[in-house]
Amino acid sequence: MQSLNKFIEDETIKGYDREAEMALEAVKSGEVDINQLAETWAKAYKETTLEYAKPEENSWDEDFADVYHDLIHSPASETLLNLEHNYFVSISELISERDVELKKLQERQGAEMDKVMQELGKSLTDQDVNSLAARHFESQQVN
Repeated sequence: MQSLNKFIEDETIKGYDREAEMALEAVKSGEVDINQLAETWAKAYKETTLEYAKPEENSWDEDFADVYHDLIHSPASETLLNLEHNYFVSISELISERDVELKKLQERQGAEMDKVMQELGKSLTDQDVNSLAARHFESQQVN
């Protein structure tokens, strides 16, 4: 059985060698177009590689760039830019109003603190001043 297996293996190798030699002779003699042969091998290699290779996954940056590009070049971009501008204007107005109200509150609290400081030692104690300062701080934090 071992002799038979060895004989089959040897003859198979000799058969492959004969086929390879005939293919090389065909290329050397010009029977086979070498460019066509190269293209066939390249195609087979590419298909085999693609079949067994892991597919490439897009990175988060590439996905973001693709989505951003599609968004910028879409008809919706002008609408989105107008909305963004309107939101900017609205928020800017709200911030300005908040700043004006905070300034008024600080001025009112400053005047109130000055009045209390004048009464310190007469009718008010340090505890009263500390209590007023704490209330002022809390009201500023709420606004």
